[in-house]
Amino acid sequence: MARPGREGSVFTSYRLSQEPLGTLQFEAAFNAACAAAGWHVTPADGATNRFFDTTLSKDGVRKRLSLKASAARDMKRDWVHISKLTEAAWIQDVRRQVDRRDNIVNLFKEYRAGTDGIVMLRAFREVGAVDYQLVEIPTSIFEAVDSLSVEDAQKATIPMPSDAVVPSFKIRIDRSDAKITLTSIRLAAITVHGEWKLKGEKDPR
Repeated sequence: MARPGREGSVFTSYRLSQEPLGTLQFEAAFNAACAAAGWHVTPADGATNRFFDTTLSKDGVRKRLSLKASAARDMKRDWVHISKLTEAAWIQDVRRQVDRRDNIVNLFKEYRAGTDGIVMLRAFREVGAVDYQLVEIPTSIFEAVDSLSVEDAQKATIPMPSDAVVPSFKIRIDRSDAKITLTSIRLAAITVHGEWKLKGEKDPR
């Protein structure tokens, strides 16, 4: 995978505004950076795909990745938050406790089977600049969900692994929006590909 340099590599083409990159801008910049680094890039068909956004292939290696971007003003630097990992319509309908557990376990198995990693561009706003951090969360960390107990599955926020003193991440079950949120993802459990700061002109809009 392409890594941005201290000046952000091809991401610098988006540096004219102080506004952080949105998800669509990030997807375009990421795919362009990977193509420039020699990867064959195949964006996913949004109409049929559920979990991943792009596929990279080179020298017999293939990676399917989910791409996300966030510039939330309450972001923390020492852990990562993904407000919407995926939709889960069954959350509003499940009544039996064992079914809730089984659906959570199966969803994360499907996510692992369909996606190798989540690449996220985090943008921390500063005066006259944006401080970017590019991280990758391997979906292999979701293997801990396989051992989820029926009891733990009933919690609104589930630490993973459930018996860890310091969990690697937490699953938040949002019943009102029927979605899965990941929170408190420790930087030590993932890969930080790069950090860089871009200064730009204030967007006249």
